[in-house]
Amino acid sequence: MEKERNWKLSLYLSIVIGAGVLLEIVSLFHLDFSLSQLIPFFIFFLLAFLLELMPVYLQGGVALSISFTLVYAALLLFSPYFAASVAFLSAFFATIKSPYYASLFNASQYALSAFLSGQVFQMLGGYEFSWQSLPFYGVAAVSILVFFVSNTFLVGGVISLNQGAPLRLFWREKNIREILFQYFALFPFSLLLYLVYTYIGYWGIILFFFPLMVARYSFKLFADTKKNHLQLLQALIAALDARDSYTAGHSSRVAELSLQIAEHLHLPPQKREALEYAAVLHDVGKLGIQDSILTKQGELSEDEHSLVCEHPEIGYKILGEVDFLQEAAQIVLAHHERMDGSGYPEGKKGEEIPIEARIVGAADVFDALTSDRPYRRAYSAEEALEIMENEEKGSFDPEVLQILRKIVEEKREKNVS
Repeated sequence: MEKERNWKLSLYLSIVIGAGVLLEIVSLFHLDFSLSQLIPFFIFFLLAFLLELMPVYLQGGVALSISFTLVYAALLLFSPYFAASVAFLSAFFATIKSPYYASLFNASQYALSAFLSGQVFQMLGGYEFSWQSLPFYGVAAVSILVFFVSNTFLVGGVISLNQGAPLRLFWREKNIREILFQYFALFPFSLLLYLVYTYIGYWGIILFFFPLMVARYSFKLFADTKKNHLQLLQALIAALDARDSYTAGHSSRVAELSLQIAEHLHLPPQKREALEYAAVLHDVGKLGIQDSILTKQGELSEDEHSLVCEHPEIGYKILGEVDFLQEAAQIVLAHHERMDGSGYPEGKKGEEIPIEARIVGAADVFDALTSDRPYRRAYSAEEALEIMENEEKGSFDPEVLQILRKIVEEKREKNVS
């Protein structure tokens, strides 16, 4: 199976690279090598290259290059061949330190996407419309959509073949709508570049590069906001972990395991983001519990146990005050609910419990069982799974438990090899 997948991947890379290199050769033959076109070509290439060196990383590791702005402006101003050549050369030289096939593939898929987008723009009569007419924007919207779909399918094909997963899962797992929004959000900058060049010339493009960098910085700030949120939350949990050496690192391990389960379940990016926040903060309500109870060596009294059981509600109240944590608060509230209705605080069961809470609940118990406690040694992963499947039968989502066992087995095989 592995050999077959590698063979298919190599063939796919060869086809895309071959098509991209051929397109670049044809594009160069279509260029006018007069000074009047060589200067703008060099300027567009250089500025796109600089932007390619500074991608903005979105959720899930997806990289968005603002160079699309330059490439699409080149498409509007000149031709599909001009835009394809700018895309190919800027992407290739920006990744030239990568393995040669990676650089060539990256350049090829970018050039092919730009060329297909330009061909659609040309076939629909885009070059015949004035920028002041409504049809111009309709054609541009279709053209951008083609650019996006081409780029996403070409990149998704590599990921699908490399991971041995259907292409449709790539569309589900990556934040496709957010990426598409970014393409359309960048179009006004392409249009401004188009107008600046039309009325001022290539000097206007050079001057406009600086506002474009400001736009890139704004996109980066937006993308970094989520990372900063998570780092702040992790710092908060570190303060909670410091209260009890036995539970130090518990929240981060639960978050890591929860995200692995979510990946196997193919949860969409929006749900994964809320899940990560909730997993990191699932025990934040324990800030409202006395240290003497949390760190007690012996068995808790009935009253003490009742106080500890209040931590999901305390956590819900804490997180409910923060706008971007509203969904995470619901997960935290329900992470001790059980499928058979034996959990707390509301005694929900089955599908009444959000899938994210079912994931965090299972990851929480598994990590607790496989960690040392003052009153017992840590169970092995296999022992913990047997307890969850047998002694606590009916408490956990069967599909989540099945995936949890799969993750444990994959980890074991990896350690053996």
